[in-house]
Amino acid sequence: MKKLRLRAIVFLSMMITWLLLDEYVKEGYFFKIEDVVNGSITHEKIIVGLLITLILTILKSLRRS
Repeated sequence: MKKLRLRAIVFLSMMITWLLLDEYVKEGYFFKIEDVVNGSITHEKIIVGLLITLILTILKSLRRS
């Protein structure tokens, strides 16, 4: 189970990095807070969701250790 959590942490970190770089290449900025409250689905909302999932996964793995 530890390997699965470690892989999840690495995967989530890579996805967040990839999305930030993709946003920078396409839009010219890494993160625009206004897009989080926007009505449509944006990179920023996905990044926030992945960050929350990453934090919860890290906290859960620390609690289990």
